Amino acid sequence: MRDVVATVKRWCERSGQTLNEPGQRESISLVVTVCGWAPAGTVPSLLAALNDPHGPYDLAPPLVELLPEATRQAQTVAAAVADLAGDDADHDRRVTAASTLIDRLPSLPYAHEDPRDRARGEAWRRTKELLAAQPAPVRQVVFDALAVPGSGKDGWATLIRAVCSGGGLDGSAWLGRLSTQAWLGFNYWSSHLTRFTWEAIQAEAAAGRVNPAALATWRRTGIERSLSYISDEADRMWPIPNVGEQWADRVVADIEAMPADRRSAWEALLAHCPVEADKAKPTAAWRKQARSLLDAVGVDEFTARLDDWLPLVGQSRSLPLRMTTCCAGHIKDMPPRMIDRYNVRLLWGLLWMRTMCPPSEETLRSFGQIAERAARKISGHGPASPKLANAAVAALVDTDHPAALAQLARLSSRLTYKSTLRLVEKGLTRHAEALGVSREDVEEMALPGFGLPLADKLGDCSYELEVRGVDAVVMWRNADGKVVRTPPAQVRREHGDEVKELKATVADVAATLVATRDRLEGLLRRDRSWTVEQWRERLLDHPLARTLARRLVWTVDGVACCWAGEVLRTVDDTVFEPADDATVRLWHPVLDPDAVGPWREFLTRHAITQPFKQAHREQYLLTDAERATGVYSNRFAAHIVRQHRLNALLSRRGWSYVQHRNDGASYNLPWLALPDWGLRVELGVAGIEHRDDDLVFDTMGTDQLFFIRGERLPVPLAQVPPVVLSEVMRDVDLFVAAAGVGADPNWYDGGPEGRYRDYWAQNSFGELNPTGRTRRDVLAELIPRLAIAGRCTLTDRFLEVRGDLHTYRIHCGSGNILIAPDERYLCVIPDSAKAKEPEMFLPFEGDSRLGEIISKALLLAADKKIKDPVILRQL
Repeated sequence: MRDVVATVKRWCERSGQTLNEPGQRESISLVVTVCGWAPAGTVPSLLAALNDPHGPYDLAPPLVELLPEATRQAQTVAAAVADLAGDDADHDRRVTAASTLIDRLPSLPYAHEDPRDRARGEAWRRTKELLAAQPAPVRQVVFDALAVPGSGKDGWATLIRAVCSGGGLDGSAWLGRLSTQAWLGFNYWSSHLTRFTWEAIQAEAAAGRVNPAALATWRRTGIERSLSYISDEADRMWPIPNVGEQWADRVVADIEAMPADRRSAWEALLAHCPVEADKAKPTAAWRKQARSLLDAVGVDEFTARLDDWLPLVGQSRSLPLRMTTCCAGHIKDMPPRMIDRYNVRLLWGLLWMRTMCPPSEETLRSFGQIAERAARKISGHGPASPKLANAAVAALVDTDHPAALAQLARLSSRLTYKSTLRLVEKGLTRHAEALGVSREDVEEMALPGFGLPLADKLGDCSYELEVRGVDAVVMWRNADGKVVRTPPAQVRREHGDEVKELKATVADVAATLVATRDRLEGLLRRDRSWTVEQWRERLLDHPLARTLARRLVWTVDGVACCWAGEVLRTVDDTVFEPADDATVRLWHPVLDPDAVGPWREFLTRHAITQPFKQAHREQYLLTDAERATGVYSNRFAAHIVRQHRLNALLSRRGWSYVQHRNDGASYNLPWLALPDWGLRVELGVAGIEHRDDDLVFDTMGTDQLFFIRGERLPVPLAQVPPVVLSEVMRDVDLFVAAAGVGADPNWYDGGPEGRYRDYWAQNSFGELNPTGRTRRDVLAELIPRLAIAGRCTLTDRFLEVRGDLHTYRIHCGSGNILIAPDERYLCVIPDSAKAKEPEMFLPFEGDSRLGEIISKALLLAADKKIKDPVILRQL
């Protein structure tokens, strides 16, 4: 106590005989620590001596003022100690006393040679001793109060251990709390409850009350923490799949509804599926056991059940999960598309068992969907489950069926995750080598036709699958021939399987259309050619590919032609018949610039909307500045881009990149392989500002663009084929435009501390880049067809729209808006532009900014009708 008094006195002397609020709290805590946990019988005399003005302690005036409150708290603690140490207190008094001691505990001691820390240490020792000695019902209440995910303080681990040490606790409530957690690792104290948790799970299971969600958390804990002493008995407990995912919930429900003998066979099969270590393929021993289990279940039943479950894999979770991100109180919900790591092990076995049975198109479609969903990135987490994506692709590669090859070909254009994409490419290469053809030939030969044109009747209702652009829709007609949005309830009831299969086919057609579109556009930078026979079979007359190929311009032995009026025609509408021995290539405007205007007129004349920009494609020709620099281009240097957006665009366009971190580690620049030309492209980037949480750069600055041959031999830009140069430049222009902060309306204030305000203004409202100039040209053709044409004027950079309240200037490049005449910025996020886009002819698909500008123009021309409060406040 003398040491406490002296300590407070020194604090007062340093602060001018005053104590701030934290100092007052600490002074009271020190007094309570010494007096409250003092040996029985000494507390009254100790407090009396402390409060005696003539006593042995020379108290600083501030401490004298705090003595009444310190005395009251010390007496409360002493009474709680007496209740827990004696035999007279009932259950409620003991629970209240335990809560009091825990609430009043001082901070943990660190330097035990310090007298104050010796006092703190004694308070903690005495409290743990008292808690451990309490009857089980009292300790149960204390445990339930302490063991709450998201809460916790320093030292709670030792209190929880003390409470548990006497045994006899019921863990059911704890398991209920645990069931909402990703794994047993949300606080430091929780890591000390592994044995208690497992014993609670076993006890509940023995009583027939298994908590499936808590069991799932326990299994994930075993994976996350690699606890060697965790028994694998949990893997054999039912339910074997971890609940909380739609496919797993369906599995559990279906199997629990089976008779006992069928259920037993299924449980044995599922228990065999999880694997201990990651493997590319199952072992012979695993296959042998799997075959026996499949026979017990029945191959037909297994395939039917699995084909019903697999389409649900990778969909949003049915049970949300939470996890601690760094420390107590910092809890967030896990992304709903996160795939349970334990279930990935189970799916690994199920996928490989399915390959041991006769394949079906439905199964292989599900494999492809699983690979795509599992490889799709989740913000802040990366791919949902790379291991599952790789397992699904490996199963496709191992399946000898045309539909498996078709799925691999589709995935090669859809996946951006490099590890999984490499497996897809290896699989395609293996098939190509087996057939003695090129990779491109395999992809084209594998393209499914889906039975198009697809039309039939179900009951009294008829349907027809229509391809619209790169989308697939089903037109339903009732018995009277009237178009309806969905089939009647009777048709869905009586033909549910057929309707379900049709829905899956529509989704597959749409996904394949997008993948085929992307692959065809990628060929513009390739040296790809076909014979006329191959061209007709794989593209022009193919049931699916022709919906894209017949809207593109091709060169046949140098003669440009396009499909129109059910025949091939040249740009002047002359019917064209290609020779059988001719060579076909995709037409590129860089190689025929004089024909660009006539081909654009051709598309308008025949109302052809191209699947991507071809006749309207931007041309990037070598500049004088680039001739001067020789081996590099500064055309797109000094732009500020958002790295996460840049990374997504790079992957989408086939570039390779690893995000840069501000940690001094080595890294690679974004690069693109051009194997047809023996070249490699690299784009210089450098980090500017990083995110505080993980040091990943948020903003990047762009630098030089250069071409390389061989190891590191720079190639003069003048020697790069014009088509290759133009396509690469177009990619980089897209990167800086779409990932740049200048096109983001949320950066109109200039970003952090306004440092990029001038850059944002220059890129939002400055000179148009080639894409912006193309968009302006198209707007010049489209605006006269709109009902608001009289309110619109095109200038060199802007589409000016005259509303009733103001005149607005929409930039043809960024789509950002200024209010004339004072050039005041108007922030209209695309989602808030509610005006419906008119149904009108557009010469190409894929330019969302063009549709956004038209939508904004329609909105602002009727500015008196705007309801959005955010826009109204600005107006």
